[in-house]
Amino acid sequence: MPTIPPAPRIPLPGAGSETRAAQVPAAFEPAEVRRRFVAAALAAGASGGLLVVAWLLPPASRGFGTHQALGLPACSWPARFGVPCPSCGMTTAFALASKGRIVDSFTTQPMGCVLAIAAGMTFVAAIWTLATGRTVWPVYERLLGARLAWFAGIAALLAWGYKTALMRGWMG
Repeated sequence: MPTIPPAPRIPLPGAGSETRAAQVPAAFEPAEVRRRFVAAALAAGASGGLLVVAWLLPPASRGFGTHQALGLPACSWPARFGVPCPSCGMTTAFALASKGRIVDSFTTQPMGCVLAIAAGMTFVAAIWTLATGRTVWPVYERLLGARLAWFAGIAALLAWGYKTALMRGWMG
């Protein structure tokens, strides 16, 4: 059985004869590469599966109710509370966005459109990671944080208000 040679010794800067073993960057450790591959495969499967299901669904012409094509019951919020539920129209927006009808998706449910686009971006990034072994996670790390969470929460509330105004006939 062949023996593995020891790691090369690299002189430490400013030190006389002291050396240290060369280290493999953490991003290229076998465990890290496997973890990145598994995470990318899961992200590609989840986001791709979501978009395929959305693509197969016929969008409801009234802007909500597309989820019923999945065998789910009609939403009881309008009858019970007089307003649409916070996610009203998101399945329809996903169905429209997955078919390339981005403007229709946005006017149906703005937050659903944004989430559908985010799912598409996640799918592309995951496939890129699977194909190249590189990750875009550092970019996402800079984007994700408290500010984005607050922005997303406010955007979701505004989208809910928009959908409520549409359903009540306050907007055309």
